[in-house]
Amino acid sequence: MRLLVIDTETTDIESGIPCEISATLYQLGDSIKSTGAIASWSSLLPVTSNKAEAINGIPWQLTQIAHTDSIAWDSISLISRIAQTCDYAIAFNADFDAPIVNKLLNLERLKWICAMKDINWGYPAKPHGNFKLVDLGLWMGIGVSTAHRAGDDVRLLVECLNRRKESLPEMLETATVVAKSPVLELKALVSYENRGLASDAGFFWDGDRKVWVKKVKECHLDSFVKTLSFKTEILS
Repeated sequence: MRLLVIDTETTDIESGIPCEISATLYQLGDSIKSTGAIASWSSLLPVTSNKAEAINGIPWQLTQIAHTDSIAWDSISLISRIAQTCDYAIAFNADFDAPIVNKLLNLERLKWICAMKDINWGYPAKPHGNFKLVDLGLWMGIGVSTAHRAGDDVRLLVECLNRRKESLPEMLETATVVAKSPVLELKALVSYENRGLASDAGFFWDGDRKVWVKKVKECHLDSFVKTLSFKTEILS
């Protein structure tokens, strides 16, 4: 199985304009010795502003140099060609990165695995709750010196995969099933006084609809509901 481990950095969460992309070709072979990273690519992408500079440390002025000799566009073209040879793309938070990468690489048919939600690492997070890549890496005994740069985050996720080489075939086989499972939106049926129960279970307040909601994969629905002390309703 050929995998493309991908991460992006953007100028802000709302607009999703990428200012950096990084990707590593990862081979899941028939043995541990034939499993691992094959090649990596990373490039800044030219932008004219970066509201997230305080987080990712990327000055927009520096990204303009990626125009030189078509560095950015050659990198995008190469990553796009490699992506077409892969069985899956993997991002730690695929819900965020997949739409950005699909548009950037013009690859709407690229199949995705979310390393946070689809892969069972055994990490002691809340049931079907979100967690951070850095926390996962530290829990696995991986030293983390930098974060919030695409290349650093890709290397960290690759090392997480490396630490699970023996069980990786089974983990990814299960992950592909989870990735294909439809996403359901649940509504927490709680009173105002008990809203903390919904928040603790990972539900978020939708101010427009005035409801506590959470998205859960259909294959995880039964097990997730059993962890709750309140009833839920499927919205979609």
